[in-house]
Formats: sequence, structure tokens, C-alpha cells
Amino acid sequence: MENKKRLTLKDIAAKAGVSLTAASMFLNGKAKKYNLADATCERIEQTMRDNNFVPNFHARAIASKQTMLIGVLIYGGIETSFWLNILSGIEEALAIKNYHMLFSVSHSSPERELESIRFMCTKGVDGLIIAPVSGTVNNFDYLCELDKTLPVVTMNTRIEGLAAAYNDNYTGGRLASEFLIRRGHRKIAFMGGLGFNRTRAFFDVMLENHIEPAVFLNVSDFLPQSGRFTAVFCFSDYQVLELYNEAASRGIKIPENISVIGYDNMNFTSLLSPRPATVEQYKKELGIAAAEIILERINGGSRLAARKFTPILHEGESVKKIYTLYG
Repeated sequence: MENKKRLTLKDIAAKAGVSLTAASMFLNGKAKKYNLADATCERIEQTMRDNNFVPNFHARAIASKQTMLIGVLIYGGIETSFWLNILSGIEEALAIKNYHMLFSVSHSSPERELESIRFMCTKGVDGLIIAPVSGTVNNFDYLCELDKTLPVVTMNTRIEGLAAAYNDNYTGGRLASEFLIRRGHRKIAFMGGLGFNRTRAFFDVMLENHIEPAVFLNVSDFLPQSGRFTAVFCFSDYQVLELYNEAASRGIKIPENISVIGYDNMNFTSLLSPRPATVEQYKKELGIAAAEIILERINGGSRLAARKFTPILHEGESVKKIYTLYG
């Protein structure tokens, strides 16, 4: 089979009847800057299409000192609409500026996270957007050092010295906890993971109101003890969904037997009955903000740029009012 020579930009310029400089300007998105005629642009574009011309990515990257790639790394949960909505926002904002994502998931492993970051760096990403692994073992110091040579923006986690786009989940946790107390509840449980801002907010609100906090890791642990409580604050709406299903199978009614509030305001909550109370985290907006900040950083913007989103309480119909606190 005959091997065809790969066409170069010089070949395309010759076929289109334009200079190599004009073809290069068009390919690098500088046609308007240098007042390249619309007819010339159309001729170059048509010639590229007719000849199935694919630019040499690496050559362009070397010439422009940019790959137009942004590394995007999250710790997990890609199957949930929470992260999908955020990624949608990132992609939308990057696409406007002709950037693309190089995406990976660390699965909450600091070692895998570090491996992914280093891999992305070998591919020449122009910046890194990351929802980092938190906890006692993390790569925070490495990210701060990396930011000296490669722009880094964190999502939903603040690291001192780094740019960030994040939801104020401590405030969100307070909104949920204080809502239960305003409805007269005093026997309140928390269900979900420890070490998060919303969990810390729950503990603080309970202690401020002289209520002993009770924590259960999951629905299976909580349900056998549910009779001890009048309300439960679920770490996420996915736990609310599981609780609704399991409670129904055991004849436990919501909110008659147990009041429930969740977190995230996921789309499926509109299908649950009664519609659960929940705290809305910003998702797509957060992704857009993270992308806008990384693009600003690439162009010399502040290393400390930040966008904070304040969650919103949706009262729903799943929290029973026990009594009025103030008469």
C-alpha cells in the first residue's frame, strides 16, 4: 500500500494560494489580530478540510509555548451528577478560549493523585485545576511548590497560598443544623463522613445549643437507632435517597417518625416524596469559576485569586416542626 506523505502547513498554504505566514496566522487564531481577509480565511479553512489536514500538535505547542491543555483532577465520585455538573462548567468556560481538558481521578489516594499530577506535567499542561485529596496525608505542600512554575487552582478545598473556587460548606452545614433546631428538634443525628467542613459545623451548632452530637457513618448504622432521634442531617442527598428507600421498607415514615435534611440539592430530590430539605452547593458555576481563574492565572493573574459560593437552604417538606421556640 502506498504511503502518502503527511501534508505540512507549507503544503496547505501553497494549495490555498496564500503565504505561509497567512496560513500560520489563521491556524493560531490570530487572523483578526492581523486583519486577515475573510475570503483568505475561508480559502485556508476549505483547503484544510479538503485535505484532511491535522496540525502537528507538538510543533504548535513548542512554537507557542502553550499546549492549550488544562489538567483537571478530582478525588472521586465521577459517576455522580455533582462532579459532572462541575466538569461541564469547566469544559464550557475552557472551550470559549479554545482550551481542552486532560482529566483524571485520584480515587482519594494521595499517591495516585501525585502520579496523575506528574503525568499531566509531562504532557505540558498549561495549568492544573484540582479537587485535592484532604486528610492527614495529602499533597498540599507539593501543590504550593508546583504553583511556583505551573498555575494551580483548587476546587472546594482552600489551601493557603493557592487560588481557589469553592463552596462555603461550613456555612452550609450551619444552615442545615440551625434549621433543624429552629424547627424544635433536640435529638439530632448526623450521618456521613467526618473531617469535612459541614460536619464540623454540625458539631459546633450542637455544642452551642447544648445538644450532644451523635454521628453514624451510614444508613445501616443509623436506622436501628433512629428511634432515639427526631431528626437526621445527611452528609449528601445520596444518603437521603438511600434512607428514604430503607425507611419505607421498615415502615418508618418521613417526617412523621424522623425528619431528614440532606446536602447538595441534587436533581433527583425533586422526584422524592416528601421533597427533602437540602442545602444547595453551587456546581456548574463553581466549574466555570475554576476555569476562569486558571485562565487568568495563565495570563499573569493573582496566585491568590478566589471565588467563594455561599450555599442556599431549601426547606422542602421532610422536616417536621415539633414546636415553636419563641412562644
